[in-house]
Amino acid sequence: MYRLLILIITFFFPVFMIAQIQDHHIASTVEKYFVRNRTGPTLISAEIIDDFIYGKTLKIKIRGHRNSENADLGFTFGAAAAVANHASNPIEMLWVEMDVRYKTLETTIAVAPAKCSIEGIVTKTRTFDSWWKDCLEFL
Repeated sequence: MYRLLILIITFFFPVFMIAQIQDHHIASTVEKYFVRNRTGPTLISAEIIDDFIYGKTLKIKIRGHRNSENADLGFTFGAAAAVANHASNPIEMLWVEMDVRYKTLETTIAVAPAKCSIEGIVTKTRTFDSWWKDCLEFL
């Protein structure tokens, strides 16, 4: 019995250690998501901030495409939710600033609670439409 318990602990302990992303690695992990998708938006910056209203926030700034603004926003929140799901210290809010150049530079700012975003995008315990309507807020 103890052998089985020790075997399980020694097998899963490294998995748990790898699955956690430290705060100082969050930006580079977000960057990896954007590098993998060549048709997605251009990542400008990603950082963890301590916002006085929202708490610990993952803030991502992108340059989106005029014809795929909603897809770019969805992809960015997907990357943010995936990273937040594996963060070693809980992230409370996801913040996306999207610049789109049309005739002038237009900036869209959207926020969503990390827990709600993880449920709607990563674990699928909430529908994407429900996440878009109930969790996502445009500032």
